[in-house]
Amino acid sequence: MTRTELHLALLKNDTPMPEVMEHVGDYLQQFDTVFKKAADNEHLVLTWDAFDVVNKQEYPSMEDIDNGKYDAILLTGSKHNAHDNEPWILKLVDFIQQVQTKHVDKTKIVGICFGHQIILRAAGGVTGKNEAGWELGWTQLKLTEEGKKYLKTERDTIRINQFHQDHVSVLPNGYRSLAYTKGSTPNHITVSNNQQCFTIQGHPEFSRDTMRTMLTVRRDNGVLDKDMANRALDILANAPPEMEDVWFAERALDFICERLHD
Repeated sequence: MTRTELHLALLKNDTPMPEVMEHVGDYLQQFDTVFKKAADNEHLVLTWDAFDVVNKQEYPSMEDIDNGKYDAILLTGSKHNAHDNEPWILKLVDFIQQVQTKHVDKTKIVGICFGHQIILRAAGGVTGKNEAGWELGWTQLKLTEEGKKYLKTERDTIRINQFHQDHVSVLPNGYRSLAYTKGSTPNHITVSNNQQCFTIQGHPEFSRDTMRTMLTVRRDNGVLDKDMANRALDILANAPPEMEDVWFAERALDFICERLHD
């Protein structure tokens, strides 16, 4: 039966910087913006429930998950490190592990950046600082042959905004990489063999304006090296307008609707 509606749970792992919030809102608004465009193309209606897992440490109930309330649980990015052991991060890892082991057939799990790392950490992967350093702004990801087949595309590369210095260096058993950046991030898009988890290191929810704001603020407050940030800003300014942000959101919705298969 063709799906027409999806009920999604969004685990918010951070609050965007004020300069971003002022223009595009919090993570719920940012996710809704890109996923609504994708949902319109896919003829789907989305309903969101958002959970603050950092400050309020609130989560969907296991009863709701077991009863099939949520078609998918999505995890946002964060300024925090997925390999840290702060209490809220350990609680998040434990929650995802429970869903991965006890509710495999009840809901999908989709992770973005920090969320990608948390999902793979929970499954037994290795996360940490990337020795290649920061990956910033407009970036082309190379799809593997398996990635092209799984994502049902002939394109060799996709363009997704990035803002990370951490990555998943070792995939857990039962996962495979669908995309990478040569010499930097080997596991950019992953999927679990049991078809429950789908993740991306980049940020399809970040618009070009959001990316420009974040690079500028992080440069000016010293988080990013000035020359490195300026190079990323120059690439962003001169890059073609087309990106695969909505395209990737469409693939995520296809995954949730079980339209992607080996």
